[in-house]
Amino acid sequence: MIIKEKSIKSYIALENVLRYVFSKHNHQQHFVFKRYIKGDRNFEKQLQLVQDDTEATSIIMEDRLQEMKRQFLVNDKQRLHKRKGETKFYHAILSFHRSDSLSQEQLLKVAKKYVKERFPNSIVVATNHSDTKHQHLHLIGSNVEYGIHTTRYLTKSQFKAIKQEMEHWQGKELGLVHSRVDHSKKKSSRYLKKRNTK
Repeated sequence: MIIKEKSIKSYIALENVLRYVFSKHNHQQHFVFKRYIKGDRNFEKQLQLVQDDTEATSIIMEDRLQEMKRQFLVNDKQRLHKRKGETKFYHAILSFHRSDSLSQEQLLKVAKKYVKERFPNSIVVATNHSDTKHQHLHLIGSNVEYGIHTTRYLTKSQFKAIKQEMEHWQGKELGLVHSRVDHSKKKSSRYLKKRNTK
């Protein structure tokens, strides 16, 4: 799988990412995984009741998004060390090759494994998308550990180790063949140019 992460440095950017991730969310076809987000089951129940009413669904999803954002912000404001321009949250995207078709259960398993490795004590929401030719996951995680209020920064080598662990795990646990990416090697500029021309 290809793993990319983007830093989110403002509350407005967080709302934009949440809005993007959940605007493509279909509660009948996609899951929502969350950790340390309280009260979200009420939104799930409401969405089940109004399945075919697009206006009611839109209102409930907006309320849900605002509540998720509020909980991320409350947690972030409790950070022990504050710096100007710091990374507040991360948006991770995990993409799979189009030849590897994963079930909802498998995608959820991948999301949980990534959260365990990358965000062990952070507020996280995750969902799957199928709006492109390949399946992918979106995860939004706080940089402030929940209840501890310390920030969790990773070095490039630590992040690389997580990618390698995920790569090993996906082959062993899910038997994915086409989504294999060798995260241990640095891609040469020649390789990248060749790949971009395909």
